Amino acid sequence: MARLSLALLGIIAAYHTIYALEISGSGGRYIILIFPGHGKATTIFKYGNETVLRGYIGYGKNAKREYNNEDGMLTVTPLRNGFNIKWETNQTDFEFKDCFEFQDDVHWFGGPQRKQQHWPLEKMEIDGSEAYVLKQLDNFSVAEYYWLTSKGVYIHVNERTPLFVDQNVHEPGKLCFIARAQAPYINRTRVLLEYDVIIEDNAREAHLHAIKNVLGKPSGHPNPKMVKEPIWTTWAKYKAKINDSIVLEFAEGIRKQNYSAGQLEIDDAWEKCYGAQEFDTSPEKFSDIENTIKKLKELDFRVTLWVHPFVDDDCHPRSEEGKKNGYFVKDPSGGDRATWWNGQNSHQIDFTNPDAAKWYTERLRKLQKNPGIDAFKFDAGETNYGPQPSVYNIDPELVPNALSKHYVETCAQFGDLIEVRSAWRTQSLPIFIRMIDKDSNWGIENGLYTLVTTLFQMNLNGYPMVLPDMIGGNGYGQLPDAELIVRWTQANTFMPAMQFSYLPWEITSKKFDAPKIVKKFVDLHAEKSDIILEAMKEAVKSGHPVNPPIWWIAPEDPIALACDTEYLVGEKILVAPILEQGATSRKIYLPAGNWTDGNNGKKYKGPVTIDAYPAPIDVLPWFTRDA
Repeated sequence: MARLSLALLGIIAAYHTIYALEISGSGGRYIILIFPGHGKATTIFKYGNETVLRGYIGYGKNAKREYNNEDGMLTVTPLRNGFNIKWETNQTDFEFKDCFEFQDDVHWFGGPQRKQQHWPLEKMEIDGSEAYVLKQLDNFSVAEYYWLTSKGVYIHVNERTPLFVDQNVHEPGKLCFIARAQAPYINRTRVLLEYDVIIEDNAREAHLHAIKNVLGKPSGHPNPKMVKEPIWTTWAKYKAKINDSIVLEFAEGIRKQNYSAGQLEIDDAWEKCYGAQEFDTSPEKFSDIENTIKKLKELDFRVTLWVHPFVDDDCHPRSEEGKKNGYFVKDPSGGDRATWWNGQNSHQIDFTNPDAAKWYTERLRKLQKNPGIDAFKFDAGETNYGPQPSVYNIDPELVPNALSKHYVETCAQFGDLIEVRSAWRTQSLPIFIRMIDKDSNWGIENGLYTLVTTLFQMNLNGYPMVLPDMIGGNGYGQLPDAELIVRWTQANTFMPAMQFSYLPWEITSKKFDAPKIVKKFVDLHAEKSDIILEAMKEAVKSGHPVNPPIWWIAPEDPIALACDTEYLVGEKILVAPILEQGATSRKIYLPAGNWTDGNNGKKYKGPVTIDAYPAPIDVLPWFTRDA
């Protein structure tokens, strides 16, 4: 479908006219037809006779009036292979709203990270009453303005749009983009709803176009040691009950079980107070921290530390320093009280202020020198902890997500052993982005099932360096049992890194040898880590996802396009983990190509469905794609 020339059939300059724009080439014609009516317009994007996208633009209104020529201007600008659609008005009490239908034969990808990480995206509900910004609520820590369809269409919304998204809530069966100058989008002089609609041959080609033109690709990848060796964290096992002796006991237990040391992360409750960025050296906590770090390194661990961007009000003298120097996020009246999960009377550091960012990083550099911390696990970074609405000394049309961007860019200064959990237009950074905390259950409620679908969401938003959350989840509400730990380990085996807190040898079952099975797959991950690193290098080179859905190699295969329980490693390995409790077999779909079973060497020629692949508790189904 070569796009060779553009023909402009009409120019949108007002609202009450019918216009059409055409893109023609050797493969056919793309046409956008806009049929304005009273208050909305039906919009159809076609390739030849096929409708590839159908929408309703111009829903916007306020309490006083519908659109008219004076209220808002619609312009449609032809691009090489699509269109830029732009609504704009200087009346800040106005709203724009464009909606697109979920068609029965079209799947959608991209969108936000959620607790219920449905995939494909059309299954998801998003309430348009909440701003589409990075926020802790419902795990919204990766939420790019990017949507992709199985028909090869993507929509990318301009970052200056004060965006609200409604999906299947107030408009069932539709994805609606809404622009309004409402908190947290403040100090706006206009209301803008602008987005590109790009049409390519298929979803793969469309996503590669987005990587090249709007999303970007990573400039490097995390340290290979984080891929090859496990990451061990104190959080899920101990929560905040940690001290010198517990951390050493944790580390020594790992080494006694013949696991490679890898990276050991000291998580929450090591500070004097939240925001001090100094160890609590009281007798019951970390009075011997220098010796502890020394011993950990003698055991061959790299040592990392959990950190956050907050200062509690009673954390002296840090809170006074921050207030005096204007380092904290403020609201329009000058209030600077923040609320986060560990503090109800706190302050959020304003990383759009270079002096505040420097103040934060200088204290972390001291921790690297003494007691010798190697790197950091950076938590939070979303926009909604500070006083609302928040005010920053930057371009108001980039508020509030710019806070997250500045924070993550600050974190990235600490090298290739770090991890962050939030992301906003930071696809170029060569660091791990961690999935949000998972719960210790099997299903779509933030459990094992969403380990795979969240992997897709992050990769298809341009973040291929994904650090899965702890194996077995965080133990919120309930602890993981042996079956969940084993199946979680298997599902995680071909993802970029393996992160443990619950120790495998401590979770046992009368039915099977859980520690032995877990070790088998940790070893398999290490054995195949070069293939994972090869996929990472390809992501740096071309922007390809490291762990895409299986349609990546079969972008016009309707079965592959709907699959949400199998994933790829680059284009070489297909993984079909067991995600259902009690299951000992599963249906597996292999797209076109020649495949070899990684467990028994059996050959398959795709496309083919294996109705009941046997997968007892010690088996992970995986296949290599033959050249």
